[in-house]
Amino acid sequence: MTQQWYYADRQRQQRGPVSADQLRAALQRGELDMATLVWHERLPSWVPLAQVAAELGLQGAPPPLPRAPVRPRPAPGGGKKVALIVLGVLLIGVVLIGGILAAIAIPAYSDYTVRSKVAQAYVVAATQRTAVAEFYLSNGRCPRNGDEGFEAPESYANPYLATLEFADAGGGCEIRATPRNLGARLDGARLILHMDSQQHWTESGENIAPRYLPTSMRRNSR
Repeated sequence: MTQQWYYADRQRQQRGPVSADQLRAALQRGELDMATLVWHERLPSWVPLAQVAAELGLQGAPPPLPRAPVRPRPAPGGGKKVALIVLGVLLIGVVLIGGILAAIAIPAYSDYTVRSKVAQAYVVAATQRTAVAEFYLSNGRCPRNGDEGFEAPESYANPYLATLEFADAGGGCEIRATPRNLGARLDGARLILHMDSQQHWTESGENIAPRYLPTSMRRNSR
């Protein structure tokens, strides 16, 4: 009569009866291992399968096949959530980069606009240097607004220049140009072109940062 076997499964529940062939097959499938408790009627008690391996003809038998890994099933809609998270991160990055670029570009453009207006005002003032020098040689003094050839300060106004003054200052003659529309932070800014008694000219800015001035004026600005 075929020997009937019993075994304890992984939940410690008794299974059987099964034949020796069925027991060996379960071992090969990985359902049992050598620590599994088994019993048959000739055994005094339950014993590990390893103790009856010879009786079952298991010496030299290959080990049981490894169990196939259980792959977790993706949660419904999981892919969409990941895509939305990635999209959100990308949008945040775009906004941050745009803010940084704007913080750099806007002040740079503002500085360029101011320099352009100052340069236009400077051109008007610089064209009067010859007239000032000739008046000084002919009259022995500096010209003033209202003298022949020198109009009122507002008469020289254009989109970039508010007033142009001619004055006697510091033992020499000055042309004082007030640029227009530079913004509230540059109210009171002036361009000063000074001619000494030897007719040497120096140029400077007053109440205006050097970065806004033409190159020839930056060294002497105040």
